[in-house]
Amino acid sequence: MVAAGWLAATAAGAAAGGIAGGIVGALTQAGVSDEDAQVYAEGVRRGGTLVTARVNDSDATRLEALLDRSSLRTSDVRRSYDKSGWKGFDPNAKPYSADEVRQYRNTWQ
Repeated sequence: MVAAGWLAATAAGAAAGGIAGGIVGALTQAGVSDEDAQVYAEGVRRGGTLVTARVNDSDATRLEALLDRSSLRTSDVRRSYDKSGWKGFDPNAKPYSADEVRQYRNTWQ
């Protein structure tokens, strides 16, 4: 995972402070619900990409519309994970292999 800017700084602070889950802790500290943070972290573990940005309120609607063109709905991803028996992000689970990432991405095309 490559992170930069405010999320990387928050994640580093979360790790230094002993907050469980690294990215989950960083996201929840930034105001994301724990439920959504779990889904985002699992998506990254499976080879997905998480894009975060702090923007001016005046730009938020326009930028959200741009991102929505090719993003997945958190509720759809969570539903898919739940159907497979997923219970939450496990920071000790191994990342997906390249083949598993390709297979996972193909399920969303």
